[in-house]
Amino acid sequence: GRRCRCGAQGCLEAYAGAEALLARWREAGGRPPAGADEETALAALVAAAYPGDGATADPAAVAVLEETAEYLGAGFADLVNLFQPERILVGGWAGLLLGTRFLAAVEEHARAYALAYPAARVTMGMGLLGPEAVTVGAAILPLADFFARGGRREESGPVGEAPAWAETVRERAAR
Repeated sequence: GRRCRCGAQGCLEAYAGAEALLARWREAGGRPPAGADEETALAALVAAAYPGDGATADPAAVAVLEETAEYLGAGFADLVNLFQPERILVGGWAGLLLGTRFLAAVEEHARAYALAYPAARVTMGMGLLGPEAVTVGAAILPLADFFARGGRREESGPVGEAPAWAETVRERAAR
């Protein structure tokens, strides 16, 4: 598989991440704007695949997005089969830029690859938190922890022997 930026090979991000979409578009003969940042270049890919005003779509851009929809659909199918979620939301700047037209193709592939029972019970849609969804989600974690404890501070001192993984997490947080 393709080399991912994490160092592994064959990761979904190596095929469906924004950087990978642009690389695959270039390999297929597409021409992102010279010197453009990743967001601008991805917007150009989407515009090339889905032009307005009756213009002709760039076949390379269409092929890359169709292939990517299948990859993401297969990835979503794995999530559906393993975890049986009620809902899958696509967000982040790249997901929002690709939009609902792209999501419809992803959902079609996900349902084709997933087991029928869990696939019938999941809905897929666009996230509503905007391009900063990851940041908003991370900001909510301390609040969720606070409210889970009923608004009380964490008790000091271990009640029993802490598991080994907990000590590792504390050490990493202290760095």
